[in-house]
Amino acid sequence: MPILGLVTRFALAAVIGLGGALAVGAATAPPASSLLPAPSTTFELTADTGDDVVPFGLTSVPDATPVALTALPDSSTLQLVAFVEPGTIPGGSGAGAGWLLPGGHPRVPAISQFDGGPLASANCTMASGAMLARLGFGIVATGSQLRAQQADQEGGTSLSDLEAAIGRWSVSFNLGAITPLQLRALLYAGAGAVVQVSYERIPASLRLQADFTGGHAVYLDGFRAAGIDGPAGYYVIDPLGPTWAGYRGAWWPADVVEAAALDFGGGAAYTAWAFPGGTTPANPPALPAGAFPGAGAEPGTSPGPSASPGPSTSPGASASPAVTSPPLPTPAAPASIPPSGDTPPATPPDWWFPHWRDVLKGGVVLNPILTACVTSPPAAWCPAGIIGVLPSAAAPTLPPLKVPLVDLLYANPIGGDLMQVIFRAPDGATPFLQYWDAGSPTGQLHVAPSIEAALLDGAPVQVATFPIAEGVNYHFVASAQALGLRAISEVGTAGP
Repeated sequence: MPILGLVTRFALAAVIGLGGALAVGAATAPPASSLLPAPSTTFELTADTGDDVVPFGLTSVPDATPVALTALPDSSTLQLVAFVEPGTIPGGSGAGAGWLLPGGHPRVPAISQFDGGPLASANCTMASGAMLARLGFGIVATGSQLRAQQADQEGGTSLSDLEAAIGRWSVSFNLGAITPLQLRALLYAGAGAVVQVSYERIPASLRLQADFTGGHAVYLDGFRAAGIDGPAGYYVIDPLGPTWAGYRGAWWPADVVEAAALDFGGGAAYTAWAFPGGTTPANPPALPAGAFPGAGAEPGTSPGPSASPGPSTSPGASASPAVTSPPLPTPAAPASIPPSGDTPPATPPDWWFPHWRDVLKGGVVLNPILTACVTSPPAAWCPAGIIGVLPSAAAPTLPPLKVPLVDLLYANPIGGDLMQVIFRAPDGATPFLQYWDAGSPTGQLHVAPSIEAALLDGAPVQVATFPIAEGVNYHFVASAQALGLRAISEVGTAGP
């Protein structure tokens, strides 16, 4: 990785008497562990003195003694700050919500039900609900985490169970046994939905597991009217999808989805839905005429739009019927919502999932040494450890360096191919997380493409997400920067 701006001299804080920040790090460090051998290389830290804030740069792994870093406890709640901050909840159809992916579909990350949890094979409803929770309320969760929030711990789950789980965040979905026309209107207006289906009614060419034909649940992220892109369809994210192989969902014909939903629900589509921000828009967009199911079509469709008399016309002229968009359904939970997933699908043969509950992190705290060690040349007594390089030109005067610790808290897998690292950074600082292949300590360094502010049980944290590959062990370091502040975490390690 190229050197970014002025390179300041740092050293390993493995000596005593270096100030309060080190004392805090020692007091809060987790118990030592001997599960991993300590690496034995050095690295550099860089800091930019220009207008643009950039992350520290690392070139290899420091000496470190590993200690355990666990997964997020099932009893904890994690919600993106973008949802709870005033002014971030959108109006209208919910477009542009701060916690949604930018543009198009999918609007939320795909979440697999195969997340390594004890009931993962039966968690189609919960994994689908985790995607709906992200869209509606900025909640970050997996299917197994939602499963742990409610009482049913055997077999499949129902939409009622999903509602009980999401209540842990003091929010709720809308539930109803609705018609296909109402489902189309909801999705067209910007809602997302969890729909329970008979998977056998999905053509084998669309099923993610051709030999699975039991009750199932999928997440619907959008609806499109018939047009040049194909027939009317829903953007479906099936929790059976191999997210570890790049699956992100696909458009399925609306007739197919609706027929499978009506078959499961005995004539109605059992649905949980939510809009971004959790509020139904006051003036939802009207469903266009081309989006209505055609009259006399295959099962799974509804009658076409109603017609009202048009303006007076001359004799012999035909009046054009006016399309009446259906009103959005009123939530009304069915008396009995059957569970989906009672006959669980098989674990895919190419499935892999890292056991992040054995994640490790390095036990060495990194902090800048005294001001004399950031001058050129540095004082002779400056400790060795992390090699510092200064440009040949005169170094500008640096603001006083504060040395708060960035705390690594938890490491969570999301769907097999993504890892989330939850950490706490100083208020007002710009957070970063960098990761690299631990098997190649001088290899390419990557910056986590997504870091989002969140609330962990009400306390502010950062959630960094980065892609992972099967069989690769990763190192990562979280850092934070602001004027006069350079802070860095312990060295994290995670892998198979």
